[in-house]
Order: sequence, then structure tokens, then C-alpha cells
Amino acid sequence: MNAQPQPPPQAVADLPVFATLLAAFPATYGNPGLLLRAASGGLMLIAITAVLFLIFPNVLTLLLLGLFGPLAAYTHFGVNWYRIILLGPDGLVRPTLRWDGRHWRVFAYAFAINIVTMVAQVLLTLLLPDLFSLPIALGVFYVTARLSFIFPALSVEEDYSLQLSWQHTRGQGLRLASVLLMAGVPLYLLVSLIFEQIFAAVIGASMAAIAELAAQDPEMVRQMLAEVSPVAIIAVMMIFAAMTLAVLAVEFTIVAIAFRTCTGWVAALPGQIAEVFGDDSENDRQDGDGGQNGPGGGATP
Repeated sequence: MNAQPQPPPQAVADLPVFATLLAAFPATYGNPGLLLRAASGGLMLIAITAVLFLIFPNVLTLLLLGLFGPLAAYTHFGVNWYRIILLGPDGLVRPTLRWDGRHWRVFAYAFAINIVTMVAQVLLTLLLPDLFSLPIALGVFYVTARLSFIFPALSVEEDYSLQLSWQHTRGQGLRLASVLLMAGVPLYLLVSLIFEQIFAAVIGASMAAIAELAAQDPEMVRQMLAEVSPVAIIAVMMIFAAMTLAVLAVEFTIVAIAFRTCTGWVAALPGQIAEVFGDDSENDRQDGDGGQNGPGGGATP
């Protein structure tokens, strides 16, 4: 859209699976300070969520905060990180807790996609034999990956839609889903193992033991958790949130790389993903307005 007013009707290039996977990790973890700055707003939202739950410990608060709190935190971080990856460090939204139209749009799409795919997965799981549970989960993940371009596009204020995301991932869905799984599964397993140890050390029992006890005697679990310091509970939630954001950062980086590769979107600032892939055409990224010529200003080759 820098060169033409309309986005391409389909992917302009194939997504290189292993090149994308290898590029995602240094692009994500190469600047820990920048990553922390991008995540700081999301971590603050998680902390606020935890404090509110401790102040108002009831089922309604748990449902509302448990559903919307993390999603708001991940949205805030996602907008920051997509902008950093596509526009460079200057893309970081300031001040730290700023929440504007970009965040609301990303939040709304994330909520809608999560609800629809979750309901579809539950219904299919109930209707089909257990043998189909894994294929159903993979199918839902594939669909979600095909729709994921909406998030980086909205984060950099593109005029974009789910239909365009579906068009631009046609023929690329398996590639994108494969990269996301190859990066995400090992990281989530590692995070789960580490967090289990931290949880047991702070709370005094493993998550599995508490879950088993909760099924038998919920009151005993409440008494056990009541003896744990509120500060310790908040610390555990913050550690889990930080580890989750660290994993999501890689996934968001992969989606941003795929968005740029498949749509031909060109960032205005030098460096970033273009450098990772050896793109030397920096003259195309020298616009002074941060990468866009207005809404819809950067997604065609």
C-alpha cells in the first residue's frame, strides 16, 4: 500500500519455515531491555488484576478479571511488540499504560476470535469421538493462524480485515501454523516445568496436588491459600505473566514476519525484520511518518 492503494489479492511470497523460525528468536530476545519496556504495561495490568482480585475475592470478580485481565495485558503487549518488530524501537507506544483505538480494535478481534474458536472446539469435541480431539485442536489452531495477520496490521494502523488475512495466508496456513507450533510448544513446555517448581516453592504444594484436592475438598484449598501471603500470590501471578509474555513475544514476532513476508508490507524505518532477512532496500523504509502514509499505507510490495 506504500506503492499502491490496494493490498495484494493473495500472498506475494511463500513463508520460509525454517528461516522464519531462526529469525524469530534473535529478533525477540536480542534486546531484552526493549522487550521488557514493551511488556511493562501488560505486566502492570496483570498486577492491577491481581490486586483487584485480592480486594474483591468473589466468583464474579474472578470470572471478569480472569477473562478480561490477561487478554487486556496480552493485547497491550501485542500492540507494542508488533509495532516494534515492524516499525523499530520508535514504534513503542508511549506512555507505558496508554490505551487507545489500536488497543480496542486488537482487543475486540482477539476476544471475538477466541470466543468463536473456543465454542467451535467445545462443540466439535462434544459431537465427535475422543479420537478427534487432537485433530480438532490442530484445526482450530490452523484457523486462528490464518486469521492472525489482523493483529500486526491493526497495530500499525492498517486498514485491514479478517478476509484479507485469510486471503494473504491462502497456501501459507500450514507453513505459518508449523512455525508457530515449532517455536511455541517447546517454550510452553519449558515455561510449564519452571513455573511448576516456582509455584510449589511459593505456595507449598504443586498445582496438580491443589487441583486434585480442590475436586475433593474445595474448602481445604481455600484455607490453604488463605495462609499464603498476598504478596506471594501476586508474585506468582507476575512470574507466570512474565513467562507467558516471553513466549508470546516469539509467537508475535513470527506472525509479524509472516505478515510482512506474505503481504509485502514495508516498514519505513531501517533495520528490524528486513535486516534479518537480508533486505537492503532501506530507501523504501525512509518515510518520516513511522512506516505509513495514513491508514492502509504499507501492505503491498
